[in-house]
Order: sequence, then C-alpha cells, then structure tokens
Amino acid sequence: MEGFKLCVVTPEGCAFEGEVRSVTVRTTEGDIGILKNHTNFVSGIEYGMLKITACDGSASLASCMNGFVNVDAEQVRIIATTFEFAQQIDLERAKKARDGAAERLGERDRLTEDEIAVATARKRRAENRIHVYELYH
Repeated sequence: MEGFKLCVVTPEGCAFEGEVRSVTVRTTEGDIGILKNHTNFVSGIEYGMLKITACDGSASLASCMNGFVNVDAEQVRIIATTFEFAQQIDLERAKKARDGAAERLGERDRLTEDEIAVATARKRRAENRIHVYELYH
C-alpha cells in the first residue's frame, strides 16, 4: 500500500523519517488519525501516544510530548519536545521519575509556582512513558 512521508523531529534531531500508512497523534483537541491525502492541518500536540502504522501494516508505538503536527500535501511533520519508541523506554527509570516527581509535589506548600510546574511536567512525562510501555508489552 502506498503511504505518505512522516518526519518526527525533536531537539536532539530526526527521531523518525519514513513512508507510513497512517499516524495517530494526541493533539490539544484530542486524538487524530492521519491517512494519505489528509487535508492540510496544523495543531499543537499533548502528552500522549503516537501510533505509526507502516505501509506493510506493522505498527509502532511511541511516547510523544509537547510540540505540533503539520500536515500538508507533501508530508506530515511532527515537532516534539520528546519522542521515544515504546521498546526503548526504561520502565524502572520512568517509575523512579514518576515517584520522585510525586514526592516533590507532596511538598507543594514549600514550592514556588515554577517548581510545581516543573514537577507536574516531569510526573506527566513519566506517566505517559509508563502508559506507552505497558500498551506495548
């Protein structure tokens, strides 16, 4: 089956580039599925799972957070703060990060607003990574 080009970029560089059949991504408006010839579209993306279905029908899951998706006639571009395929996620590290952030948030009355925001973001990122890992395994 003929697909379309997908490019996922993070601050570290190109995380994925290839021909795919479909992509599902969590936007700020909810999950959206993208197929070949999708209408042009731009949206922010949230913490969530990115599902990539290859042209042969095989699927890959990834943890993808914060950024935007741009769909045009040429390709789909996803610019994300973080992107990690499920099979690359270190579950124990993610659990430690979640627990550390939760512990930090337990001291909320002694934290500044910025410290609360950072701890909350770390907890959400870790929870998302754990969720994607568990869906994959």
